Amino acid sequence: MSDTSNLDIPTPKNVKPGDDFYQNIKPSNNSSGQTMMFEPPAELVEIPTHGVHYKDITDDPDILERGSIRIRPMTVHEERILTTNRIVKSGQAIDMVFRNVIKSKGKNGEPLDPSLLLSSDRIFLMLWLRSISYDNIYKFNLQCPNCEKRFEYEVDLAQHDIKELDPENTDPEPYEFVLPKWQYKVYYRLPRGVDELALAQSSKGVKKIDETDDTVVKRLASIVLRVEDPQGNELPKQQIPSFIESMITGDASAFRKELENRDAGIEDIKDIECPHCSYEYDTAIPITESFFRTN
Repeated sequence: MSDTSNLDIPTPKNVKPGDDFYQNIKPSNNSSGQTMMFEPPAELVEIPTHGVHYKDITDDPDILERGSIRIRPMTVHEERILTTNRIVKSGQAIDMVFRNVIKSKGKNGEPLDPSLLLSSDRIFLMLWLRSISYDNIYKFNLQCPNCEKRFEYEVDLAQHDIKELDPENTDPEPYEFVLPKWQYKVYYRLPRGVDELALAQSSKGVKKIDETDDTVVKRLASIVLRVEDPQGNELPKQQIPSFIESMITGDASAFRKELENRDAGIEDIKDIECPHCSYEYDTAIPITESFFRTN
């Protein structure tokens, strides 16, 4: 794999859940080349980022030239992973499923490491798997932010809006952004699956009643590569989490908006109207425990 140290991407850890069903199924004695006797065929799925950030992790022309990933639908084999609580709680379930169903290659013909895919592409692939493996109609409960009453809502995953990157007009990482109020310059990259797994691992354990949630700080700190003050002096790396926690709220909001504008992925659900109070609002598609189930 090519060196990605300039983006400070954590080294992926091998998935070792210790579950016998995760062991690779032996190929059958036919000439199909499939890894399972009855494995569904894989197909090319165009991803929102079009592979523009993956030159360091793959030389597969499907990804780099076609902007697509070869992936098959889920089977009962993967469903067993998603219904094993200890794996789900470990945060490794989605990564394990991706390692099974993604058939595109990484560098030199090695399997593609799904933990190095951008989070936006991973979420898109999750929705695609849900749509093609179960049903494209996804029903879930929402809580109105105005009256706080709950109601059922549904989306058609096959028709939902997607924001795509333009390969011809997308700059390479890392990016830089000047905070509008503090005037500090932040250099950052886009979040990957390996960041999600690290966050899940660090969030384990029971919090004290007076302990605040530091997820937002950890999520931003994982993708910030360096910070410079208005005079061009670089902050020590160990101070980045404290710097992020001390951001003026207006700067933090502007930085999150910058991330949203730079990245691709699934658009929010627009103009939801609460059936109880008629309040209209937007929200992201919730990935609940019932996401990989039939309605």
